[in-house]
Amino acid sequence: MTPAVSIVVPAFRSARHLRTAIPRLLEQEHADFEIVIVDDGSGDDTGSTAEALAADDSRVRALLLPHNVGVAHARREGVRASRAEYIWFVDSDDDWPDDALMILLGAARSSDADVVIAQAEFVYRGGSRRTLAIPAVIPDADSGFRMLLRGEITGHLWNKLFRRSIIDAVSFTPARVQSDMIMVAEALARSARVSLAPQVVYRYQLRDDSIITSVSQRASSLKLIDAVVTDTAKHLSLSGHPDLRYFRARYVQLSGIKDALLAAYSPSERRAHLRDRRQQLRWSDIALLARRRDARRFALAVTAKTSLRAHRALLKIADR
Repeated sequence: MTPAVSIVVPAFRSARHLRTAIPRLLEQEHADFEIVIVDDGSGDDTGSTAEALAADDSRVRALLLPHNVGVAHARREGVRASRAEYIWFVDSDDDWPDDALMILLGAARSSDADVVIAQAEFVYRGGSRRTLAIPAVIPDADSGFRMLLRGEITGHLWNKLFRRSIIDAVSFTPARVQSDMIMVAEALARSARVSLAPQVVYRYQLRDDSIITSVSQRASSLKLIDAVVTDTAKHLSLSGHPDLRYFRARYVQLSGIKDALLAAYSPSERRAHLRDRRQQLRWSDIALLARRRDARRFALAVTAKTSLRAHRALLKIADR
């Protein structure tokens, strides 16, 4: 019998997390699901752990990739191996309530949605939590992509449920970091109906090595994100639209400048990345930040354009 939801869990050298994550997923109150663990060529005991978990429960399947291909391609292989109408992407080192799947699937079925967006929480090391805000309403399916450009919908995968036909159409572009953004952008652009669920379905555990908190090099990933999102906007007749310009200013240019200043580049690489991003950050885009009343990013953009010393100081304040 075909399950209603496939939970795709990419895993790279994460046997310890799998041993706790999979039993927790199996406790989901909605019973009609399968779990596809994708060992991304870990070369350690992650693969054997996945196989052992699959042997213990028929709802779990293990897919062992011969080589490390990165999380985007690992998710692609997991989707190809899955069978359900809906796909939920989960990371093994996070947490979720037992009714998460019931909430997501209930929202999808009640509205015949292609994408469901639910509440989530960031959980910090000390135990404090911050809710990941979602919009109060999505006027129509065409609004979803533009709301992502404006930052009203985030580019995280794990607080969303996707119809298979939508995910099958995305590119799984292998950005080294932040590949989620590309998948969400392409999915929203292809969706006929997007639904909201106000309940918390996911708890993202912020650790010292989390991608969100790391200062790993992002220049190549940001270029990929920029290219795919801009091309997607073009197909939606949004080339040059203020929402696209706002996205590129805040997400691509400002993030690129921060990356160039903080990540471990050589001096020549740092200069090249800074020159490129500062040139692409135009005064007309900075004026757009002001019109959007985005005071924080407006201040960051002005200093990025005029004084890197002042910009560094503002980054320290903004990151507190």
